[in-house]
Amino acid sequence: MYTKRVVSAALTAGLFLGASGLQGVQAQVEYVPKVIATTLHEGELPGMDGKEMIVKHFAIPPGFIGGKHLHPGPVFVYVLEGVLTVETEAGTESYGPGELYPEALNTAMVGRNLSASEDLEILVFQVGDVGKPMMVKVD
Repeated sequence: MYTKRVVSAALTAGLFLGASGLQGVQAQVEYVPKVIATTLHEGELPGMDGKEMIVKHFAIPPGFIGGKHLHPGPVFVYVLEGVLTVETEAGTESYGPGELYPEALNTAMVGRNLSASEDLEILVFQVGDVGKPMMVKVD
């Protein structure tokens, strides 16, 4: 009888500690949905041999932090909704609805949606060489 109580208490303690430990792990890992990118236009630029333009709409969830990257060609970002925060070596800037962010060529940057509750929607206009990457990841 004494052994049953000890085993029962040990099992109960193990279940309790395991469940509380699992909750701690779940609380530390918060899922942030991915960005939804929709290509609105992609094609060669008339009169500019070897150049193409891509126009994309991005829906960016709250709390999203993009990867560090740069663009070898001109990029213009127009904010539709929310606030785009951009970090470069030169500092941090934010752009709101109706504002245009002209990205500096070959400058490493990270884009963020710092809001905890609001989506960020942007239009991105990119120009580059046909067949070459428009974005390059940076370590």
